[in-house]
Amino acid sequence: MPTTMKILCFPIILLTLVACSSDNNPGILPDKLNGFWTSDDARYRDSSLELDRVYVMIGVGRHQVPSVQVIDKIKVVQVGEETTYTVDSTDLGNVSYQITFRFTPINGGEIQFKNQPGIVWKRHTD
Repeated sequence: MPTTMKILCFPIILLTLVACSSDNNPGILPDKLNGFWTSDDARYRDSSLELDRVYVMIGVGRHQVPSVQVIDKIKVVQVGEETTYTVDSTDLGNVSYQITFRFTPINGGEIQFKNQPGIVWKRHTD
């Protein structure tokens, strides 16, 4: 296994084990959000978001290590077909983060972040 893969895999495995070991973990994302998300917007060309049941991984460039964060808490607000999620998470350095986004199931699923109005993130199916 290449060194880069080892560097990326270790934190993910560690964070997953820590998150799953908690008996009172309210931070489990629904399966419909799992996947690798990108935007066609030129400002986010090299950015990515990977959502899993217990972690968030945010990539901001092809040559930078993604930020891996364990989900601590999720707030869900449902309005019709649209659901707003507020996700609180913590990285390996114990830095806390919060992201808020709207999810709609159209076109296989679309996400729009609260701080990025009009920018759509779509899940990769391949």
